[in-house]
Amino acid sequence: MPSLSAQDTPFQDGEQLNYEIHYKYGIVMVKAGAARYRVSSSQYGHKQAFKTSLDFKTSSFFDKIFKVRDTLDSYMNFDLQPMYHKRSINEGSTKFIEELFVKKHSKMFSEVRVRRATVNAVKFDTLLTAENRGYDILSIFSFARTLDFSNMQSGQSFPLTTFVGKRKVNMIVRFMGQSIIEKSETIKYRAFRIEVDIVDEVFNESKSAMEIWISDDENRVPLKLKAKLKIGAAEANLTSYKGLKYPLTSEVRITPRK
Repeated sequence: MPSLSAQDTPFQDGEQLNYEIHYKYGIVMVKAGAARYRVSSSQYGHKQAFKTSLDFKTSSFFDKIFKVRDTLDSYMNFDLQPMYHKRSINEGSTKFIEELFVKKHSKMFSEVRVRRATVNAVKFDTLLTAENRGYDILSIFSFARTLDFSNMQSGQSFPLTTFVGKRKVNMIVRFMGQSIIEKSETIKYRAFRIEVDIVDEVFNESKSAMEIWISDDENRVPLKLKAKLKIGAAEANLTSYKGLKYPLTSEVRITPRK
């Protein structure tokens, strides 16, 4: 599992990526909401860290069905190891804060403490372990961006674990080689495609439960994501960006024929 060195991180302080989220409602894909992903330099436990944040909110149409206002924050040290994760969940009548404290993290073993609390009570406070690299759901994307795809072969795979609530979720990450994404008639992206097998109850099927397209340039920007959820298919597409560390050379603009 080749990865980039800490000095070659593809992101920097000030990066912001904006996404539109679509959901398969019946037989059509409709806009379900928007997400904003940010990277900043920060500190955790008096140590320098990268902080990544993801804010998601449903559209006015979906607010009438099920209103969501969620925020995820994750901290990784400059060696790109996860340190802390916080989920602030506000979904309909469900509201809680979940914290994940990373106690140990290595290729062979991970241990985390997970605590969930509402305004009125602590729902649980427990330890979880995994016999491989363990990540929170947000830092997985930072990890995927640091993979050295130039030294990977199509079909190459490796196991990971993510922690969600009191569950440890087994994942197989599989590199599927290069791909092309068509954003519009005039804009395309060169990308690397990753498939993720996820053994968890929220996904319709574990095989290729998620697909991620990452830009084929030094930024390694997540361009597109598709997930096969039990409640339907979801898709996220990059709509705009700023503060990238390098030029987005994977973007190809085509002059339309007259």
